[in-house]
Amino acid sequence: MRARQVIAGQTYLMTRRCTQRQFLLRPDRVVEDVVLYCLAVAAERFKIEVNGFIAMSNHQHLVIRDMLGNFPDFLAYHNKLVAKALNVHRNRRENFWATEQPNAVHLVEPEDRFAKLVYLLANPVASDLVDRVSDWPGVSSFPLHLSARTTMNVKRPRTFFLPNGKLPEEATLHLERVDGFDSLTDDGWASKVRDAVQVEEDRARRARTRAGRSVVGRKAVLRAAPTDTPRSLEERRKSRPFLACRNPVRRAREILAYFAFQRARRAAWCRLQEGESDVGFPLGTYRVWGIVLTKPRTSSCGLIAA
Repeated sequence: MRARQVIAGQTYLMTRRCTQRQFLLRPDRVVEDVVLYCLAVAAERFKIEVNGFIAMSNHQHLVIRDMLGNFPDFLAYHNKLVAKALNVHRNRRENFWATEQPNAVHLVEPEDRFAKLVYLLANPVASDLVDRVSDWPGVSSFPLHLSARTTMNVKRPRTFFLPNGKLPEEATLHLERVDGFDSLTDDGWASKVRDAVQVEEDRARRARTRAGRSVVGRKAVLRAAPTDTPRSLEERRKSRPFLACRNPVRRAREILAYFAFQRARRAAWCRLQEGESDVGFPLGTYRVWGIVLTKPRTSSCGLIAA
């Protein structure tokens, strides 16, 4: 498992799967309330900027901007809340999420961020579940992207959460545009999202026609049992990308920088194990030996002291 480079201000596509690909996030009212409430609470606690979200039946996608450089703790907190609440809702005790590390893909440039946002929104269509993105019955940020309303108030669900507990009775979920599109008007942004989603809907429609497939349909999605799994076989040993960048020059530079970070971190870790007391770790090191470097001491050469 490669160590992540965590730098404030970067945007990521986050993906987390349910255990054994089960439909534990299958849409219903409780799932919607829990997912939205937990996202709102976690984003506020860790000052995360939410750019897009969707909960499929057996996985979730988030596009977020990590404003303070603490997305691993945000992700852990959010996933823990969702797992506990929905395990109570599903009357189960086993692990809710797959044991593999959640995937976090660094979205380098504005067009990369927009492309992954569209990928997230079009997930139900690309998976042949529904014909249009707006038909998906589960949690999705798509309606918010098309309206001038960028916030939603979510009441604390009755499932799992104590009425007199520490978490707020109501949380506000703020949806921001992906970084790099501030110059667009509200109508311009809505049109850009709508047009890009329609392109993906048309592409999926043509692919289904060529293959002779049909969509599963909204009603069938809602009828599925939480313990059901997809009929398709899971791909094995598939690579896990850590960045998305369409610009080949920028992509090569980012890859070289990332592996330079890995080498520097590994060398610093070896020095720490050998007993050195003042070891400089490279910029982006988040956790060393169980210690979170939330307030790093940076030297003149750009290294973080553990």
